[in-house]
Amino acid sequence: MASTRRLTAARLAFTVFASVLGALGCAACGIFGTGPSTTTQAPSPAQRLIPVERAAVTKAEAAVAVKLPTVQGRPAPALAAGAFARPLRPHQVVGFLPYWEVGSFTPDYQALTTLAYWAVGLGTDGSIDQGGEGYSTLTSAALALGIRQAHAVGDRVLLTVFSENSSVLHSIAAHPSTAGPRLARKVSALLSAGGFDGVDLDLEGNSTADRGGFVHFVASFSRTLKSLSPTWSIMLDTYPTSALDPLGFFDVKALMGYVDELFVMAYDMQDPGVASATAPLTNASWNDAITLAEYASVVPAGRIVLGIPLYGYDFPVASRFDGAATTGPPLAVTYAEIVAARHSPSWDPVTETPWTVFKRDGKWHQTWFDDPVSIALKSALAAQFDCAGVGVWELGMSGNDTSITAALLGGRPPLKLPLAHP
Repeated sequence: MASTRRLTAARLAFTVFASVLGALGCAACGIFGTGPSTTTQAPSPAQRLIPVERAAVTKAEAAVAVKLPTVQGRPAPALAAGAFARPLRPHQVVGFLPYWEVGSFTPDYQALTTLAYWAVGLGTDGSIDQGGEGYSTLTSAALALGIRQAHAVGDRVLLTVFSENSSVLHSIAAHPSTAGPRLARKVSALLSAGGFDGVDLDLEGNSTADRGGFVHFVASFSRTLKSLSPTWSIMLDTYPTSALDPLGFFDVKALMGYVDELFVMAYDMQDPGVASATAPLTNASWNDAITLAEYASVVPAGRIVLGIPLYGYDFPVASRFDGAATTGPPLAVTYAEIVAARHSPSWDPVTETPWTVFKRDGKWHQTWFDDPVSIALKSALAAQFDCAGVGVWELGMSGNDTSITAALLGGRPPLKLPLAHP
């Protein structure tokens, strides 16, 4: 899972196009030269979900007992102790720990449900790549200690398998009946040797042509892995746009039959052309409310984990004003780095996220990110949709800030799940 994951241009164009059509309804007919419709058309699935999204956002705002500014540019509020008007129900908290932080960063295991070690990669033949640092760290004493510490407080630990190589993903989708079982057997050996409780599949494709084959791959992988140990769990990482996207790589409804949970990577939704939020709660071309409403309409919400970023983007911009055009590519920055920079954050009441503006070397910059208040709103939103819980990419980016932990937990201890081998 890359910390700078973005929607591809093609998928972003599709989602914006679909969003515009949904908002315009029949009026869009005139744009394409067919003239206005003389009959009333039924609302699209996306249109029917708009009231659900609005109601969930309103309830999430009420659940977080923080006075949110309604005027752009006002100081971002802080998350005080006891910020939730009523504690959220116990839910899962998933945290990713990448190989480069093993041994140098110790997560707050007590605040987690699941620790996902990221990651071993796939080689060109679709099997485990044994040459990467993620693989070599598997046998480290530091990771073994971390797994023991996580298990000691009831956290399950997953091994992430990662690839975003289009050739590799096309290959496994083209040969699912052989690639799935082969990878499952390799993964099972790693799970047994390391004492893991299951696997997280972070396989990030973009080709519509691979959509059906990938479902068959996951099905054959799941059947083989579960036959080797039915107690191992399988989590699959998906895009925020995937639920109702008929052209996307992930056929969410079909895939749900072969995995235990979906981790929805609800970030990198910003418009690269303007300074904007990476994970807007609402009121953007794509946002958390749309994401959860669409997912909950096609799969059981109790098996959805909402992914939240512990990073933001520093945009070089043309002016100090919100929504300013960018003058270059944004740079990913962690929440800990943003706090250390000591720029006073303002609140964006449109997307319900904070941002800062400052000059560096005489040029304007804006940083859009998530803080404890915006994360608390996301946790509350997930609760409104009865999701399994929330998760973060990635743990070390917060610097173990206790306010971030409180925002994720929502006033309750995390829900603990049975371990594969207690």
